[in-house]
Amino acid sequence: MSQHKMKYAKYIRRAAIVFSVLLIAGFGLAYYAAPYMILTPRKYNLSRTPADLELPYQKIEVKTADSLTLRGYWIHQPGDTGKTTIILLHGVGGCKEHWLPTAAWLWQEGYETVFVDGRAHGESDGQYCTYGFFEKHDVSAITDYVLQQKNGGPVGVWGNSLGGAIAVQALAMEPRLAFGIIQSTFADFRTIVFDYQQQRLKIPWRWFTNDGIARAVEMAHFEPDSIRPAEAARHIRQPVLLAHGDADDRIKADYGRQIYANLASDEKELHIIRGAGHLNLMARGGEAFKATLLRFLEQQD
Repeated sequence: MSQHKMKYAKYIRRAAIVFSVLLIAGFGLAYYAAPYMILTPRKYNLSRTPADLELPYQKIEVKTADSLTLRGYWIHQPGDTGKTTIILLHGVGGCKEHWLPTAAWLWQEGYETVFVDGRAHGESDGQYCTYGFFEKHDVSAITDYVLQQKNGGPVGVWGNSLGGAIAVQALAMEPRLAFGIIQSTFADFRTIVFDYQQQRLKIPWRWFTNDGIARAVEMAHFEPDSIRPAEAARHIRQPVLLAHGDADDRIKADYGRQIYANLASDEKELHIIRGAGHLNLMARGGEAFKATLLRFLEQQD
């Protein structure tokens, strides 16, 4: 073998060793981080407030059943506490400020909104996000707070992504919620963790998903197999409007279809918005989608 070929073979062996070491180290890091990636979303708040949109509001704090404090806003209508109030629930890694444009639009249409940072998000307390296991009870605590402050009028819930999954689970157990709007959400916790694992880590093994979830359970003490919005839908009797984008590359539109098929509600709607991704239903749906939402809300007054 020539000296040139020997040097080339030696280079290839070294490159293979380096690649193997990096691959093993990367896998080890992903394995260690898996439960934290599930339970601890990024935590931040945007700098905007309702005052920036000239909305009449008050800061609120809601105590959960396990003594956490959820912090957020209540956008009031002037002089009439009997208006419909909508609880807005953000997605994983999101914050209450993401709802400000929608809250401003709903205020102009005569609705009040309450939106808080979910547990382990934004300015609220909490160490772990449990995808509805504890959060559905947080929605009940928010409902308590709203009803104690109001003189009447229905209270509904509107959730996006993770917030949609929480809303479905809350509707199934909380009869005081009069209606729900559910956007871009998942049908089953284990399935969506596997989906995100494939998308972000490029790891195709279900055992890796189940192991990460098992370690997350040890940390956060929740029941992952109870987090099944598609099954919770079988216990929902309130009117529900579901929407999903057919170009959603994070959560499949088929999951929205599964939830819709299982809903026990007599009044239910499913809207698949062409060309919409995970976070732009309102933008892609345009005025037609807004009109659909307003028509649905008017039916609940």
